[in-house]
Amino acid sequence: MQSLRDIRQEIKSIKATQQIMLTMKMISSARIKKAQRQMEDGRPFAEKMAVMIDNLRRDIENPQSAVYNSPARRYFSAAGADPDKTALLFITADKGLVGGFNAMAIRQCIKWLRANAHKEKYVFAAGKKGRDFLRRLKMPRLKVIGDLTGVFPKVTYAHAAMIQDVLSQSALKENIGAIEVIYNDFKSMAAQTLVQKTILPFNFDEVHGREDLTDFIFEPDMLEVLLTLLPRYMGATIYRCLLESQAAELAARMNAMEAASNNAGDIITRLGVTLNKVRQESITNELTEIISGANALND
Repeated sequence: MQSLRDIRQEIKSIKATQQIMLTMKMISSARIKKAQRQMEDGRPFAEKMAVMIDNLRRDIENPQSAVYNSPARRYFSAAGADPDKTALLFITADKGLVGGFNAMAIRQCIKWLRANAHKEKYVFAAGKKGRDFLRRLKMPRLKVIGDLTGVFPKVTYAHAAMIQDVLSQSALKENIGAIEVIYNDFKSMAAQTLVQKTILPFNFDEVHGREDLTDFIFEPDMLEVLLTLLPRYMGATIYRCLLESQAAELAARMNAMEAASNNAGDIITRLGVTLNKVRQESITNELTEIISGANALND
């Protein structure tokens, strides 16, 4: 049986750990408000760009259009690309203590890798946990084309633009037809949803509130406008994924730290009961020894 000193030391240690968990919860709670606001501010911009580009799509898909055979068409169609090549943007957290946040993303990445085992796979890892996971893999036909770590929870559009540039250049150089993304989507403080979707070619099934605008005047010309606009839209899409993942990570960490703190409280309560039992047994033994000694003297 543990001594009173050992139990008191264990209670002290758990209380110190519990305090760290509560502090981490408070930090995540303070940061998530800013991340949530940043995420909500970024959504309308990406959605409006999607509506605008969707209105231009019919011109690009028209074989008579001047941009039909231009690089801009690659953003809308995988026609002509190498079907044996694919790419992935894999977004995780930089740190742990976030419950199943990273584990779910890694499991989904494994499924993606297995589903594309016969293809050349080009992966960009955003987040230290995802990068470390990919580095440990010994998988044929897998190339890590870049990584971005240490940016959460201070993601900016510059980070998204850098990722977009690497992915776009790889897609053109290697003739990659599709680029997918795996990330955790922020639904609420209590719920985060794992998402896997295609970001290239653009998927306009998700576009809401489309406008029927057909008459445009382009200056200097349609091709130059599109070649400037399309990479920015892809960057905006990636930026939104990063912001969603950032907010989801903070929410997951806050929930994980709250659960861990509650568990620590339960352990402290149980140890308190054990401490009282040991103390009572010790007092009972001492009283028994005193009484037995007194009876022996009287005899």
